[in-house]
Parts: sequence; structure tokens; C-alpha cells
Amino acid sequence: MNGSDRRLRQELERIIANLDADQGEDFSMRVGYTYLLGVYLAVNAISDAFLLVEGPDCTHMKTQYIQGNHDWLSTLTSVSGLHRVANTALHPSLMSESREANLRERLERMAAHPEVTGLLLTAMPMAAITGADYQRLCRQVSAGHGKEVVSVPGLSLSGDWLDGYARVLKALARSIALESSPQPNKVAIVGYLHDRNEDDHRANLEVLGEMFQRLGLELVSVWLGGQRWGELGRVGRAGTVISLPYGRQAARIICRRSGAKLLELPLPFGMSACDLWLRELGEHFGSQAQAESYRDEQLSRLAPRLEWLVPFLFQNLPVAYIGDPYLLPGLYDLLHLVGADLRLAIVTNRRHHFNQAAVSLPGVECLVYPRQRNFIRFLLRRALEENIRLLVTNNYGAAFPLPSTAVVEFGFPSVFYHALYPRPFLGYQGMLAMLDRLANSLRAEELARSRKV
Repeated sequence: MNGSDRRLRQELERIIANLDADQGEDFSMRVGYTYLLGVYLAVNAISDAFLLVEGPDCTHMKTQYIQGNHDWLSTLTSVSGLHRVANTALHPSLMSESREANLRERLERMAAHPEVTGLLLTAMPMAAITGADYQRLCRQVSAGHGKEVVSVPGLSLSGDWLDGYARVLKALARSIALESSPQPNKVAIVGYLHDRNEDDHRANLEVLGEMFQRLGLELVSVWLGGQRWGELGRVGRAGTVISLPYGRQAARIICRRSGAKLLELPLPFGMSACDLWLRELGEHFGSQAQAESYRDEQLSRLAPRLEWLVPFLFQNLPVAYIGDPYLLPGLYDLLHLVGADLRLAIVTNRRHHFNQAAVSLPGVECLVYPRQRNFIRFLLRRALEENIRLLVTNNYGAAFPLPSTAVVEFGFPSVFYHALYPRPFLGYQGMLAMLDRLANSLRAEELARSRKV
């Protein structure tokens, strides 16, 4: 440890001691992101969707969490003034008045615009608690303009961003027109988290499309995958719907409506999940031979590339994770594959998501949806005690200075890492790309440490 790292460690120990000395009740904010951001992510994932929020003008500023920060290719706002996220500029002084006429007028004006092919409506809690009949308004505006207008419950007081995203998918699954005549060799994915339009997600979808193609299947729709509103109905063509964790309820609703078969799978992130996908798909479609051939081909490419990395870089490496619970099992499996050791994890979502992820992580200490003060204390103390050398984190943990620790920003939101060329993290190809990211970050930190005094 060089002098710079020793000084940093001493400063972090002082911060921990100060936090320990504060015995007052912890009223700090929760570590996480809001329900409305999840709604915005879903709008961002449908290229021509528009959203009206009944709420104050500050709802416009929340788009900056996504556009220009997490997603460099987002189109939620526009210099033309035709923003895809609009609001009613609701003021508390207007709460006791009837707002239905004004709200309908705004919906009518948006629905009448030629660029609007589909429209969503949601509300902040200050508006939702007054009991406006949003679904009736949506039906009336939809009938008048011949466009789909969908109400999304305003549940910001009880949900986080994962709930917001899932609720949009559920509302769409209930409301939009589906194409008919599902075919047995066509599949759809419902519950994919398309949290930005950059090439990490485009590459993920290409990887999954290739996997299906090798099994003699056609991927006809991904909810959501950056498509146009009018393409969402193609999910009805699928004879089988693959349900992913970010939209389980939506997948069930679509299957009930279309008559498709439902296959619930984890994210194909990490070796175990990828193998499970191929086994389940092979058995479901009677294509075990193709599935085994595809797996052997992918592993023959993957294994030689890890020959040096495993013993000299990853083996026994202490790692920490901060972020989305649905990414956690795959990351644990990926690290275990190369001999690294995930020691601690902080989940920045509500506990019910952690429970639904059915995470089994032997030897990993988990902290779920903590308050800010406890988050800082836990992270700093355990990172120093465990001598963490790699932190895989969303933006919440990216700025923490930990001695001799490489930081890889991953998940929503990612402000300092972007993908403007194909860079998957799902499937076997995504495993290699992710391990490549981790390895390069470790070597970059090693180089930076060698230049410190």
C-alpha cells in the first residue's frame, strides 16, 4: 500500500468512527431511484411513445437522470420543444379544484399531434390521491383520436424504479391491441430491461436473437427493445413468451390474451443462467441437439480467452456489488466461474425485488435498500475489512474513494460508462465482454496505483 492509499484509508476510518458515534435515529434518504424514473425508462425504450405526467414542472427535470447522463442516445426531450415527457405543471394550490377538464384538454392536444402514435398517462402522488378517473379519460381520448392512450398507476409512494418500469409493461399488456395467430416457432421476450438505447442493449438483443435463430426459432418481439409503439402488438405472433424478471406480470397477461405458452426464465447473465436457457429452450421446443451444439461452440471460443485471466487476475479476488437485485445472481455466478469472491452486496431496490430475485449467495453479506447513513457505514467498513479490490456498482457507488479498488459502473444508472459500439453483457458473448471490462478496469487501477506517491 502506497502513501496515498494509507492516507485515504485513515480518512475513511475517521468517517466510519464519526458515523458510529452518531447514535441518533437515521432519517437519511433511502438509497435508490424513484418509481417515476422507471416509467421514464419504459417511455425511453419505445422510440415514439409520449407521456403526460399530472404533476408539477419538476417532473421535467427528472428526465436528466436518463437523457445526457445514463443514455446518450435518449430522445425524451428535444430542443424543438416537442418533449416526449410532458407535465401539467400542477401546483398545490390547485389540488382542491376539479382538474379533469384541463387534464383532458392536454391529453387531447398531445393525442392530436401527428408524431404521437401512442400515449401514456401517469400521476404524481399529490395528484393521484385525489381519485381522478384516469382510465376513463384515457378511453375517451383514445376513442376520439383512434390512438392508444394508456393509464399507468401513480405509485411513487409504494414503489421504486423497477416497479415503475414493470407497471408500464403491465399497463401496456392489458391495453394495447395484439396481433393474432401465434406461431409455434416464433418467440417473444417480455420483461427485458431496455434501460438505454446504447449499443450494450442493442448487442444484447442481437445475441439473444442469434441464440433463438440457432435453435430454429424466430424472435418476433422484445418488451421492451427500443421499438416503435406500433410494433408492440407483434408480441401476439409468438407461440411462446419468454418471461424475464423485469416484467413477469406483463408476460402472464399477454399469454392469457394471446394463448401463447409461458416460459419463465432468469436473465441469461452468467454461465449457469445461459446453460439453463439452452436446456429449457431445448426441452420446450425439442431442439436439444441444436442447443448443445450452440453451447459447445460458444464455450470453445470463451474458454481459451480466460486461460491467463483466471489464475493471474481473478483468482481469490475480493469483490463487492451495488445495484439491481436481478443482476446479482448472474454476477455472482460469473465471478465464481473465474475464481473471484463476491464478499458483499448492497441492493438499491426495495426488498420485494430482492425476494423475487430468489438470490442464493453463499458467503455474501447483503444489505437491502438501506438508508444513506447505513449505506455509507456498511460500504466503507466492510470494504476496508474485506480488502475489496473490485467494486461493480451502479452510479450510487461509483464516486466512493476506496483504496486500491477498481470500479466498474454497471446497471441503472451508469453515468460514467457508455456503449456506442456493440458491447453485450448477456449470453455467452456477454460473459466474455463483461469479464473483459472487469479485467481492463483491474489493470487500469493497477497502473494508476503505480503512479501514486
